[in-house]
Amino acid sequence: MSGAYDGVRVLDASGAIAGAMAAMYLADQGADVVRLLPPGRGPLDGGPGALCWDRNKRLCALDRAAPAGAAQLRRLLAAADVLVVDDTPDELDRDGLDPDGVRAAHPDLIHLWLPLLAPAAPWGRLPADPLLADAVSSASGEHGSYDGHPLALVTPIAAYGQAILGATAVAAALLGRDGAGGGGAGRGSAGRGRAVLVSGLHATAAMQAASLTDAEGIIRASQPGGGGSSPNYRLYRCSDDRWLYLGALTEPLFLTALDVLDLFEVLTMPGVDGSMLNMLRPGVGAPVVARLAARFAERPLAHWERLLTDAGVPNAPAQTRDEWWAGEVVASNGMRRVHVHPELGPVEIPGDPVRLSRTPGTFFHLPSTQAFVDAAAVWTDPRPAAAAGEPAGEPTGEPAAPLAGLRVLDLGSFVAGPFGSTLLADYGAEVIKVEGPGGDPYRIYTVSFLAFHKGQADIVVDLKTPEGRETFHDLVRSADVLLDNVRPGVRERIGTDYATLAAINPRLVRGTVTAWGTGNPLSATPAFDPLLQARSGLITAQGGAGAPCQSAMLVHDIGTGSLVAFGILAALYARRRDGLGQEVVTTMVNSSVMMQAGEFVHHAGRPAPAVGGHEYVGDTAVHRLYPCKEGWVAVAATTPEHAAALVAAFGEGSEPGGGPGLGGGSEVDAVALLRAPARGPAAERITAALAGLTGAEAAGLLAAAGVPAAPVLDRGGFLTDPWFAAAGILTRIDEPDLGPCTVVRRYADWSGNPVEITAAAPPPGADTRRILAGLGYSDDRIAELLAAGAVREHAAP
Repeated sequence: MSGAYDGVRVLDASGAIAGAMAAMYLADQGADVVRLLPPGRGPLDGGPGALCWDRNKRLCALDRAAPAGAAQLRRLLAAADVLVVDDTPDELDRDGLDPDGVRAAHPDLIHLWLPLLAPAAPWGRLPADPLLADAVSSASGEHGSYDGHPLALVTPIAAYGQAILGATAVAAALLGRDGAGGGGAGRGSAGRGRAVLVSGLHATAAMQAASLTDAEGIIRASQPGGGGSSPNYRLYRCSDDRWLYLGALTEPLFLTALDVLDLFEVLTMPGVDGSMLNMLRPGVGAPVVARLAARFAERPLAHWERLLTDAGVPNAPAQTRDEWWAGEVVASNGMRRVHVHPELGPVEIPGDPVRLSRTPGTFFHLPSTQAFVDAAAVWTDPRPAAAAGEPAGEPTGEPAAPLAGLRVLDLGSFVAGPFGSTLLADYGAEVIKVEGPGGDPYRIYTVSFLAFHKGQADIVVDLKTPEGRETFHDLVRSADVLLDNVRPGVRERIGTDYATLAAINPRLVRGTVTAWGTGNPLSATPAFDPLLQARSGLITAQGGAGAPCQSAMLVHDIGTGSLVAFGILAALYARRRDGLGQEVVTTMVNSSVMMQAGEFVHHAGRPAPAVGGHEYVGDTAVHRLYPCKEGWVAVAATTPEHAAALVAAFGEGSEPGGGPGLGGGSEVDAVALLRAPARGPAAERITAALAGLTGAEAAGLLAAAGVPAAPVLDRGGFLTDPWFAAAGILTRIDEPDLGPCTVVRRYADWSGNPVEITAAAPPPGADTRRILAGLGYSDDRIAELLAAGAVREHAAP
């Protein structure tokens, strides 16, 4: 079969990574993507990463400001199914690409807007600079240094995460418009095209969903960033100066690790009192970290890696990107691809991270001068008729949620798999979590579990019993989607593999997530997000080899869940043709590559990607983070005008807060300041000038002077930050055990009627009886299954 999105037309009018990559994911699955570039801009002017995110696209040079270019743009909009933009609100208005205007003229069009900064005041009109976005979203705070201060991110992970979320939102909107084949709306009904906003703040909120979830009295890890937040889950330096990540996330794993280390004594240390979770309490964890650090420092990395791996304790060495890219694990997952570029010769780029068994993606070409086409020759035929085979008609009111009517079974645990179903629920699908009698071990982290399961239903089924397996098969017959993230071999053993389930329900789309993929030395080993950060080179790139720095954000868990959700939606779109489902496969390895996609592009002569340091605050004196009297401020001067404004703000004789002036105000000084190193005399003078101000005061003063700047939000600051409130990122729901909780509200903002999830995560078996009754089971039959232990239900206290 052709690609899932064969016949879908995508107009990529974006200018940065997130928009270009979102369109790339659609192109990978068969969409006809046309990328608009300003006249004179070449296919490689966007840097080496453009070789990845502009693959499989046709390129058009178009001057939107010229009358002829504007006319071509209007014609292309009338012929497209999807428009991808990432400009500021002012720029969209200028070019006539604002959501309301475009949707009024083209009601069938899906308008995807991917601004790096959420458009809400006060930061919505700042330049789309990653330094600013990471500052105000608390991503810099989540990358705290070993001393606890925020770090500038050297890898644009927010843009990479935003790209996957954006592609997933488009995939949901296409189903809502053209018919999901499982209850979704079709064209001619209320399910026309719609506008959807996925900002960089949505992406960082997704990667911080666990820490953004808050309730009164919960315990937060008190250790500073850098190496990690708790003794059982952090980096340790070994005797050979190599670093090892200990991934003992659950108490049984931590007890096994203590056995390997011969350190059971830490359980008796003050405040620990025999409980791993007590180590998260203020003042308790630091002495435990010191004790473990001393033990790891006694032997080389290979010694500890072997002992912990043999004992089944998740762990990983801190590697470089080159070690990961050249290794067997990336190759075995098909993520290192080599293609010949007409000008550059052999080019290595990431492969397709989502594999659909019946409609696999196809590689066509790398972006080059040969990919340019005349805009006047694009989409000259009439716009295709409604893809669902229905005549187009006028909408009959506000559209329903895009995935309304879809039923999803989630057999996953922890985060990487379940976040896929989190997104599907966020877009309107019914999600049923299917747990075994032992439950999801991630439930011990009550608040984090809530972050990824709010609003879902829950049934407990024992697949080891004949009655339980028969009940599960009835569930499968009722479902559109099933996904999980168990280790290879488990699915076949318990009968949840695709071949078995497809025989029961040929329409089923199965999402299959593994950590390391199959056929490599790591395939059978467990994994958690930081282990991928360590192996993929992400933490070494951030902190340097001497002190690699972990992100507290769930970079790869969220990336993987987003990828499987996108693949599932693509498979559902393909199902409309013949009614048949298929298997969708991705891995955490795949997401580890895509969350550094540009950095993994290799060709002769390409400059090496940037590397930070254990106290990395930015790349120049005027583009970095600065400490203030209270908090930090991000200063993002990138033009001579910005630098001149900075000189004027703290110029000769100007001493806000008692600090020295920068001296002079000439154009020469401003241009030279743009090249000043991040640590040096110029940076010292700026530090002194800001020392008497708070971060908020400094940001306000600089912004008023014309210098892009914003305060740096620290960990936890989102709970009181007005921008988060204005952007609608957070909401409050009631959790039966915890009381009122703050949670991420949604991962995209939709026109029409977005889903508003107000229910907490269910306890195990909370909906067992209701779900079985919906399958047609009588009360007597349900009672029999409960008595036999084939299913279980929650016993209310």
